[in-house]
Amino acid sequence: MMAGALLIGVASLEYFQPQHLAPFVIEKLPVRFEALWRASLKVHVASALFSFPLCLLLMTRTLRRYRAWHRWLGRIAGMVVLGALVPSGIFLSFEAKGGASVAIGFLLSAGIVLVSMVAGVRAARRGDVRLHARGMRHVVAQLSVAVTSRALLILLDVSGVDPDSAYVVALWIPVLGSAALAEVFSGRLRFSEAQFTPSISRNPT
Repeated sequence: MMAGALLIGVASLEYFQPQHLAPFVIEKLPVRFEALWRASLKVHVASALFSFPLCLLLMTRTLRRYRAWHRWLGRIAGMVVLGALVPSGIFLSFEAKGGASVAIGFLLSAGIVLVSMVAGVRAARRGDVRLHARGMRHVVAQLSVAVTSRALLILLDVSGVDPDSAYVVALWIPVLGSAALAEVFSGRLRFSEAQFTPSISRNPT
């Protein structure tokens, strides 16, 4: 995922070159509220390139071990995701390539990120580590759609699938599949922890 994020980051540098229109932007124009759309695109790309690698690092054992670093970097990631990534993504989804079906897919992914991030932050404040981890898994899973969707799109293109259909499939499969895998993985960890948690018997007094 880190390698995929790096490749996307390198490919996205053209969005920030002055006096240059990236092919994706040229393909999308004209759009309603063009200035706001182009600003939202830059915000979305920049916030994604920052938050996704950071969230991946926060999932590592090293950063989970150093709680102070984990806490403060997690707060930064949460603010970027909730304050920049999700709002800009929601705005961009209404001009998504592929029509309403793709827009709904993007909105669903943004909704999962929003709900999971808020739930994860609230759980962390309560000290509920298990629920916090579950929420963050869903956040990272949906952020990973940027990588898996592009990989699937390339595969479908090589396979000769119609571009319009491929774009829909390459979005919905990663969005739903990532959500399912995050939930299954959380369930497996919960089951494994329960196996090794000793039962405590209480004598009534």
